[in-house]
Amino acid sequence: MPLPELEEFRREVALLREDVAIQAVRRSDGRYALASLSLADVARLLRQEPAYYLLLSAASLNRTSLRHATAEEEAQLVSPRQRRAFAVRTRLPVSADFDAVISNAVALRMGDLQRKARGKTEQVFRERLEDEGIPLFMSPPRRVVPGIVIAGRKPDGVWPDPATGEPPVIYLEVKRIRRVADDIQKRLYELAEASLEMKLLYGQASLTGLGIKDNRDVRDESTAQRLRQQVVGVRPIVIGLFLCPRAEADRYRGGAQALIDRIFFQEEIEECINFISETITLHVKSESH
Repeated sequence: MPLPELEEFRREVALLREDVAIQAVRRSDGRYALASLSLADVARLLRQEPAYYLLLSAASLNRTSLRHATAEEEAQLVSPRQRRAFAVRTRLPVSADFDAVISNAVALRMGDLQRKARGKTEQVFRERLEDEGIPLFMSPPRRVVPGIVIAGRKPDGVWPDPATGEPPVIYLEVKRIRRVADDIQKRLYELAEASLEMKLLYGQASLTGLGIKDNRDVRDESTAQRLRQQVVGVRPIVIGLFLCPRAEADRYRGGAQALIDRIFFQEEIEECINFISETITLHVKSESH
């Protein structure tokens, strides 16, 4: 999380108290009648990044909901250049605590910065693969692998290029995990679902239920191994690179690898790259014979 950038943003948002238009809607009780801003002032403020986040948070909007708001019937009556301002202005509160609006704006900006950081992580990883001559296809552009549960799955990395019509041999997801205890299980479930779907669609996986009679037996380590024997090595090889400390997340690896070929953590990027390279090399050799 780029904290200096976020702190600078917080400072810039706080300075908006001094904006002439915002000062003009300050009430005698110290609150702000943001709904009284003119359409022209809202349009002007939206062109400034700090004010953009401030007004969106005050209007309880984000980038996605703003797009939907500009497509509403009433907004279509307004000229295209003013539709964003109109959609925001109609949702601004008649009374707002400026400190609370600042806090919400910072939270909204933090989410965008985190998404930006995830994109940079993928870019760095992609450049590393290119530098080492590993032909994994990573976004952009997003490669789409047809599926059933999700019609078009968009892995972070795939090989070969699905645009050729060839079935995937490697299916990679890169996930930045901020809070391991809260976030990793959901991500693992998502990847396990993708793994089973891909292996049943494009591979020769044949799953047989274990028929466990006593649920206490599920905790036996051999249970995960029995599941793993049915899916491990079946193409596509599904890999998860989870950017979080191994010490915090390693206890989830054994269960996850019952349905996912390999899980790597942030200290294991070298191992992940080597595994991808070896998998591609082995496939190419097997196809040449």
